[in-house]
Amino acid sequence: MNKQIAVKTREKWVDDIKVIACILVVLGHFFQSMTKASIMPENDLYKWFNTTIYYFHVPLFFICSGYLYQKYSKVNSLGRWRRNVAKKMLALGVPYATFTTATWVLKKVFSSSVNDQIGGLGDTLFFHPTAPYWYLYALFFIFLVTPTFNSVKVAAAGLVVALTAKGLFLTGGGTAFTQYQQFSQTKFGLCSV
Repeated sequence: MNKQIAVKTREKWVDDIKVIACILVVLGHFFQSMTKASIMPENDLYKWFNTTIYYFHVPLFFICSGYLYQKYSKVNSLGRWRRNVAKKMLALGVPYATFTTATWVLKKVFSSSVNDQIGGLGDTLFFHPTAPYWYLYALFFIFLVTPTFNSVKVAAAGLVVALTAKGLFLTGGGTAFTQYQQFSQTKFGLCSV
């Protein structure tokens, strides 16, 4: 019976957006792998497709995750924050650690056959997450520092603060802007295969 209630409260539009984003992720990684292995040429169509999908497919996942987090999580005390961190550690940390470790082992065993070499396990788990698991890593830290809002007015204020911080980061000049520009102009950004 509890399962029926959970099914009824799912928001179909969120699932639909995640399916579209998943298809784009698979296509993006597939085409990147094919060009990196020189099976497909890196022509203008490929470059356009790759650039276009990376503008919005990962942000779609973050938007869906943020929407669901704000709707279903209430973090308004230190005790609830701790419970939320423990819940996210299980929900995101266990799959992240499991699949990152499996990927690391496979890349070490078959190191002569992979496109990208990999560092040490500790470095990969804690500092340089491997594609495609970086999303779980980033999402955990976002949930770690993001509060939930009790009203639309407080959420709007939070949005203004976040946009202001982003604007300051982007227009801060010097190191921050230069690093952002260099990162955003890399060939594959965080999503390299």
